[in-house]
Amino acid sequence: MKELIISSRESFLAKIQTNLAIQKIKTRFKGKIITKYSSTIGDKDNSSKAWEKHGFGIFTNSLTKELITKNVNIVVHSFKDLPVKNLNKTSFICLEREDPRDVVLIKHSSLKKNRLVIATSSPRRKYYLRLLKNFLPYQRFKSTTIRGNVQTRLKNILESNKNDGVFVAKAAIDRIFKYGEKVDSKEYKKFKFLFNKFEKIILPLSEFPSAAAQGCIALEYRKDDLKTERLLKKINHIPSLEDCSMERKYLAKWGGGCTLDIGVTIENFLDKKVLFAKGRDAHTKKYFKEKKYLKKINSKKVNNIFPAQLSKYQMFKRELLDFSIKLDNKNLLLTRGEYKETKSIKKASYIATSGVSTWKKINQKGILINSSLDGFGENYRNIEDHYKGKKFFFKVTYKGNSIKSKYPIISHYNLIPSINEFTIDNLFLAESFYWMSFSAFNLAIQLRPDILNKRNSCGPGQTYYQISKFIPIENLNVYLNYEDFKKYELK
Repeated sequence: MKELIISSRESFLAKIQTNLAIQKIKTRFKGKIITKYSSTIGDKDNSSKAWEKHGFGIFTNSLTKELITKNVNIVVHSFKDLPVKNLNKTSFICLEREDPRDVVLIKHSSLKKNRLVIATSSPRRKYYLRLLKNFLPYQRFKSTTIRGNVQTRLKNILESNKNDGVFVAKAAIDRIFKYGEKVDSKEYKKFKFLFNKFEKIILPLSEFPSAAAQGCIALEYRKDDLKTERLLKKINHIPSLEDCSMERKYLAKWGGGCTLDIGVTIENFLDKKVLFAKGRDAHTKKYFKEKKYLKKINSKKVNNIFPAQLSKYQMFKRELLDFSIKLDNKNLLLTRGEYKETKSIKKASYIATSGVSTWKKINQKGILINSSLDGFGENYRNIEDHYKGKKFFFKVTYKGNSIKSKYPIISHYNLIPSINEFTIDNLFLAESFYWMSFSAFNLAIQLRPDILNKRNSCGPGQTYYQISKFIPIENLNVYLNYEDFKKYELK
C-alpha cells in the first residue's frame, strides 16, 4: 500500500483531529497520505430541528458512504457521533481518549446575573440544566438551541443579548489549545480571543456523565480492506476502545443515540473502573441514575461498620482560622465546605474542590467553583489546565498537615482530636472500617491497634496512599465515598 486517502469534516476541530490521526498513522506508514475534507448534513443544516429531520448520524453518514464506495480508505470521526448499532460493512479503531468532561462557558458580562440562558442542541445537556443549580450560584437556568462549530457558537453567544453561556466538550477545547495553532494559526487566534471572554466551569463526571465515547477519536475503515485494517490495528488504543465500546453498549441498553438525554462515562482509577450514567430511559421514559463498579470488589457484608452514622460521627473538632495570606487572583484547591472568610475566597482566580459534596457546600455560599477532583484524589485529571494563565495552585487544608501534597499549603483550620462517646463505642464494635482521612485512621489505630488486621476501606486519593503504608494494597478496599462503602459492606 503506497497511498492512503483520509476523509473528515472540514471544521477547524475536525482538521485538528485528522492531523492527530495522520501523525499517529505516520509512525507505522511511510507512503503518501491524501486528506479530503467535506461538509456533512449536520454541518450544512444548522437549524434547531436538524436531528429530527435527518436522524442520527448527521455528522457521519455521508462520510461513511464515501468509505463504503471506496472513494477513501479511512474516515476520522468523533467517536460519540458514530451510530450505536453495529456497522455492517465497516469497523473502526480509536486513538487514546482525552478528557471526556463537559465544560460550561459563561460570558464574563453575565456572571452577576441571577438567571442564565445556556445554549445547547444536546438533549442530555438540556436535561443537565435542571441539575446545575446545585453547582452554580444562579437561581434559574433556561436553555436555547444552538448549532455550528465551536468558534461559531462562541461568537454567537458573545454577540447575543439573550444568551449567557454554552456547553462545550473539554476534549475539543484541549485539542484546539494543544494543536490548533499548527493546523491553522488564524483560526486558533480567533478561537483563543473568543474563549478568553468566558468563565470556565468543568463539570464532574460523577454528576454529569458525558456522551458515550466523548473525547475519543475513531478511525473508520472497510472490513474488506485488510491492508488498512492491519495498519490501523497497530495504532489502536485498546483501553480507550474498550471503555468507549462499553459506554456505547450501555447507551444502546437505554435506547441508544446522542439524540437522547442520556450520559454514560467510564472513569478509571487505580486498577478499577466505575461507570456513571444518568438520563431518561427511552423504553420506560423514566429518569435514572446509575453508578456501577465494573471490576469485582473484594467486599464482605458485616453487621457493624465504622462509621455507623455520619450524623453522629466525630473524631475531631475544627477550629477555623483567618487566612494568613491574601487570596486575590490565586488558584485554590478547597478540601472542605466550611470557611471563615468567604469574601476572600471569592477573590480567587480559579477554584477547584476535592469532591462534589465540598463543591455543593461552597456553592450555597454564592461562590463560583470552576472544577473538581470528583473524589478521585490529587492524581486525578489535572486541575492545572493548559489554557489557564496561572497554573500554580494552593491547597487549602488544616494547619500542620504533614501529608505530602503536590500543592503548597494554605492553612484554614486547626484539627483538634475530640472523639465523642458514640464514635468510641462504634470504633470498638465495628468489623469493617471506612476512612475519610488519614488523620482519623492514625488516631483510631492508636486506640485500637487490631484495626490493622480488620477490613479497611477508603477513597482513592491521598488517604489511600498514606494508609497503604500500613495495610497491604491487596487488603485495602477502595470506594469513591462512604455511601458506596455502606452499600457493599453493611448487611
